[in-house]
Amino acid sequence: MRHGLFLITLFLSPALAGAQAAEPSAGGPPPGLRIGAVNIVRVFDELEEKVDMNAELRQLEEKRGTKLRELGERARNLDEKAKLLKPDSEEGRSNAKLLEEASSEYRSYRDATEDHLYNKLYDFTLGIYKKIRDEVQVYAREAGYDIVLRTRDAEIGDLDQTLRPRTRYLELNRRIEAQSVLFHNPAFDFTNAIIKRLNEKYQHAKAEKEKLQPTPAPEPKPKSSPEPKLEPKLVPDPAPEK
Repeated sequence: MRHGLFLITLFLSPALAGAQAAEPSAGGPPPGLRIGAVNIVRVFDELEEKVDMNAELRQLEEKRGTKLRELGERARNLDEKAKLLKPDSEEGRSNAKLLEEASSEYRSYRDATEDHLYNKLYDFTLGIYKKIRDEVQVYAREAGYDIVLRTRDAEIGDLDQTLRPRTRYLELNRRIEAQSVLFHNPAFDFTNAIIKRLNEKYQHAKAEKEKLQPTPAPEPKPKSSPEPKLEPKLVPDPAPEK
């Protein structure tokens, strides 16, 4: 699998409806326009549901890596054997056919499982975005906010110094263009409140699901567990290529 398969970017509009900075006043709606702010990237990054999804993806990647190594080893052995055989001999032709079948099986399994993982990531990202958007909207209505802006971490110049100058320059421009809010009063930021609410809902739903499903017996661990080639990570912003 290509490096960076499990990188996720949330493309969100600069202004997003919904959230809360403080409890709505008891005497009715506050005067003037009420504006709040939420760091959507941080919300996504700190969700407990994302932690569980990472664990699931790691398991899938480990199984996938093990199978790909087995299929690749089989193809390599047949390829090495082909070097010792005459191509026009009966054994040579038979080995060549087996090699083609093994190579085809490797490619088919690699591509099919990659598509499966991407589909899971697509569904997960879309589902999480909708949950965040809906929670922000509900929270904003409860608190009486008129507008909620999407904010980002203010630091944009902490780029990897080992990047090529052109790559570093382009990444800096991308980050600058992504800044939709240059300043906001921290008192109007309710990112932590959204994270807390979503995590509480997820834990409640997870507990209810576990009540309905018996706990499966733990699988015996193999004597030697090969390290996975890639540990999947779900992060909002992919790192630029060097």
